[in-house]
Amino acid sequence: MSKKLLCTLLACLLLLPVLLLSAGAEPETVPLFAANNSAVAYCIDTEQILYENKAQEVHAPGVTAKLMALMVAYDLLENTGRKLSEKITINGSWVRDTYIPGDRSSPYLGLTQGDECSLEYLFACSLVSNANDACAALVGYCTEELMMATREDFLERMNKKAEELGMKNTLYADTIGFGGLGQTTASDVVKLAKAFYLYNDLVQLADRDAYRGAGSTIRNKNYLECDYLMKGYLMEEAMGLIAGHSTNQGGYHLVTFTEKEGIAYAYVVMGGSRERQEEDGSRWFDDGNAYDDMHGLVPYVLDSFGYQKLCSGKGEKDVTFLADLRLGGGAEEGILRLVPEKTVELMVANPNGAEIEIVLNYDERIYEAEKAGKTYMTVDAPVKQGEVLGTASFVLEGKTLATVNMLAEKSVEVNTLLSAKNHLFSFLFEGPMGNIIKWVLIIIIAWVALALLFWVIRQIFRLVVWGNGKKDKPEKEDKTEKPENMNKM
Repeated sequence: MSKKLLCTLLACLLLLPVLLLSAGAEPETVPLFAANNSAVAYCIDTEQILYENKAQEVHAPGVTAKLMALMVAYDLLENTGRKLSEKITINGSWVRDTYIPGDRSSPYLGLTQGDECSLEYLFACSLVSNANDACAALVGYCTEELMMATREDFLERMNKKAEELGMKNTLYADTIGFGGLGQTTASDVVKLAKAFYLYNDLVQLADRDAYRGAGSTIRNKNYLECDYLMKGYLMEEAMGLIAGHSTNQGGYHLVTFTEKEGIAYAYVVMGGSRERQEEDGSRWFDDGNAYDDMHGLVPYVLDSFGYQKLCSGKGEKDVTFLADLRLGGGAEEGILRLVPEKTVELMVANPNGAEIEIVLNYDERIYEAEKAGKTYMTVDAPVKQGEVLGTASFVLEGKTLATVNMLAEKSVEVNTLLSAKNHLFSFLFEGPMGNIIKWVLIIIIAWVALALLFWVIRQIFRLVVWGNGKKDKPEKEDKTEKPENMNKM
């Protein structure tokens, strides 16, 4: 056997344990997407990020800018008493420069000067068809007819609302997300989606395969909702919301919602590969598209996470008692309960069914004290109701899920007499004075013990020595005079 063959066999033997371990390894708990796009999954009800990847990567807003524009427009309409059913006449200036032939980032309806349509139609087409001219017409109407202002003023409102929502890395440079202007991140867009979810009228418009109005049928270009233009991406769980390119070169963005057992979720995928179209009208995506990612992300969230109420906060009927403290420092005998500052509800991924541990961290006021041979966590009075006396952390397999303040359930006052007694005992038996008194007592006890010992010895000596001689001694004569009548008897 050659040395080369021998070395090969030896290497295989060495690698065998590694291969066996790899084969038996636990599957990944985090989804493995087809692409490495920016993605965020968010639980709206618990305000919890469940998954994120490249969440801070900067992208052109694209279609997501329409979501902000629609929210601002909806608020303006509501504040001025307008109805979605109200019909308006299109001004040609509103829809100018919203379309470039061949540009995948500029879908449009073809609205022109004098066209009549309802406000609902413009909202719906902005969502289901990502139509630039529909959104631009809505912005133009709200700006000129309601605000008596300019597009720059409307744009300012969009950026102000983004700031209010905490979208720190977002800047809108145009009202419809056309041309790759501005910037945002997946982390910011999920905050936008969370806010948009409250606009129920608009969510319902987006959650349909087509919109029928103004004498035409507009197919949904979000392929999670409609497979008329492209097959293979329908998702029953998806609720809208919007999809499309940020630029003609790519940067495909996809935003949607799901609901399960009364819990709402928002999903964002940004920067996916571009949609392509053949001469025969057939459409397809390059590898690494947003839909593949979304088809991995949604099942992962819905199947892996479960809703859990970790504790009930103060004021609730089923309030959770996190800890019991013994009362000291002049307080009446009793127990002070600690309750959570707020209710903690989370979506938790726990495939192993492990128990959630509660780790308590007490305030410096709380100390250990013994009573009747047992050690208790103790707090001295006075204590105010609602005072923070520590924190409770909920830990799952070494990972902290949440932390909440622990509050005093009630106020505890100082008993003056009891406090004085405790201070006296503390003065007498603790510290330097306590040591002095201790030694004085030891000396006294020792002296008493010695005196008692000497007395006992003396008594024993008298019994032994004097007891024997007592029998030989003559009895003393009783010289007491007896009464005469006693003698006569």
